[in-house]
Amino acid sequence: MPVASSREIEGKWDIVSFDDYEPARLRGATRVAFADFGDSGVSLRIECNYSGAAGVVVDGRFEPRPDEGIQTAMGCGEEREARDAALFGFFRKSPTVERLPDGKLLLRANGKELLLQRPDERRLEFLPRPAELEGNWRMVGVTRYLDGNGFAGIGLSDVPGRVRFADGRASYTRCVQYDFAYSYSEEGRLLKTSGPAVPSTPTDCNELGKKRQGSAEMPVQWDALRVLHASPLVEWAGPEEILISIDSIGLVLSRAP
Repeated sequence: MPVASSREIEGKWDIVSFDDYEPARLRGATRVAFADFGDSGVSLRIECNYSGAAGVVVDGRFEPRPDEGIQTAMGCGEEREARDAALFGFFRKSPTVERLPDGKLLLRANGKELLLQRPDERRLEFLPRPAELEGNWRMVGVTRYLDGNGFAGIGLSDVPGRVRFADGRASYTRCVQYDFAYSYSEEGRLLKTSGPAVPSTPTDCNELGKKRQGSAEMPVQWDALRVLHASPLVEWAGPEEILISIDSIGLVLSRAP
């Protein structure tokens, strides 16, 4: 069904495929392939640079508007940079915009196709099985999500403790006073079922309780514990990494030593 206007599809969309290429969904805590529609255009990324295209959807077609725009200039190798150029130029070719029966969006222009899916639906394809959560996980980093696709993060690789999931209980191994029981839902949510409340600011808990200087936008070590107790969503972020997240914060854990 042709999409009548930008208003119908406003918001975030993951790229499922572009010109037969299937990009990753995440790198660490952040989305790396998206086409997010606003009231005056679309924000774009496919695993490398960020860009956008001004325009609106009218009667099943994206109508581009003249715009100098802003594009980042990271060096990602010839193949990815060529894919960047193809995606960023795709919207200047006035692609058709169609909603499929399963809710995905299909855009077509000059023989190329772009398939999009809402992030909360796409993440369901990357859920760990309950048994795959069991065991010890090293903390890699914690990220605070900002407006749009902005983010601010810090590394946690120097924190010696481990996050452990075993027999329906979760813990940070150097702070057992905050162990809690959980259940794991079908949509990949780590539901806290019992256990102590976590203070909003650091009070104890060894390394995670240490205060760190920085701007108000930067996360702190304590956010790692806060997100675990907030009934977060869980998904694979890589072959040996999972992302545990709420709306405002993402925590990346790794199996790797």
